[in-house]
Amino acid sequence: MRKDEDLINDCLVSEKQLCSTLSTAVTEAATPNVRNEFQQTLSNCFCTQDEVYKEMTKKGWYKTEAAGQNKITEAKTKFSNKPMQ
Repeated sequence: MRKDEDLINDCLVSEKQLCSTLSTAVTEAATPNVRNEFQQTLSNCFCTQDEVYKEMTKKGWYKTEAAGQNKITEAKTKFSNKPMQ
């Protein structure tokens, strides 16, 4: 069964990388039409990544820990106060 877990993990890593690459493409697109195409593809990529993640979670191959409210508040504060560069 390990082979299936390795394969789906590779899919998740690939989807994350593709999302990252497409995000860069969206911000660097030269025209609105190209930007819109990249945005649509990125949205589809996010959906695919989420489906892979959910399948891994269902099978117990991707375990996450629930964050407490203080951790959530801390993260919100950290990122909302970060100055734009």
